[in-house]
Amino acid sequence: MNRIYFTADLHFGHVLIGKHMPDRPFSNDLTTVRHDEWLVELWRNTVDDKDTVYILGDITLMNKERASELLERLPGRKILICGNHDSTVRELTEHFAGIRQLHEIAVTPHQCELLKYPLRITMCHYPLLTWRRKAQGCIMLHGHSHGKMDEINRASPDLRWDVGLDGSLSRSVGAERGTGFALIDMESLYRAILDKTGTADLKKYVRKCYGLEKQPESYAKDSLIL
Repeated sequence: MNRIYFTADLHFGHVLIGKHMPDRPFSNDLTTVRHDEWLVELWRNTVDDKDTVYILGDITLMNKERASELLERLPGRKILICGNHDSTVRELTEHFAGIRQLHEIAVTPHQCELLKYPLRITMCHYPLLTWRRKAQGCIMLHGHSHGKMDEINRASPDLRWDVGLDGSLSRSVGAERGTGFALIDMESLYRAILDKTGTADLKKYVRKCYGLEKQPESYAKDSLIL
């Protein structure tokens, strides 16, 4: 079965990433050469050519030539959801199956055997307070925050996760794999959803959390807040 992965904030070629994220490997190096090779190896050891990877922004600050060479080395069907550091790479359309600012998908039980129901996902580089179908159990994935939104996401009833490399979900999956950091596979994401909600029925979960149990379903569909 072809697998689905999510990641964000890789920052290939960003000379300041080690300063901002000092616990990444090779963060003390004066260049990003070894850091970038570590990321390439992490990707190539995870993703096959037939897999799909959703990159939620900030993949690289390299120039076009170097970025193109980098993307050639990264297997898989790549879909870029643009971040604030992707002004160059977003022009390399030949390397991506799609380039978006905001992206919505539905993952079916056929695509992920753990699923009991289809899972709707909204993706943006930035964390959103509200999104389409939020009150119907659609989850929200983001990057940008490098883990700084994790406590807020955990405390909130909102179904929102940071899938960036430096976030807690990447680190927990990386700990399981023995790699420290990880691209997040669909199965690991779904287990995180179940850990938070305790149920596969996400529509029921959100209706309870937002006090919509006594409201008709059309109320949630028409709500401007949810």
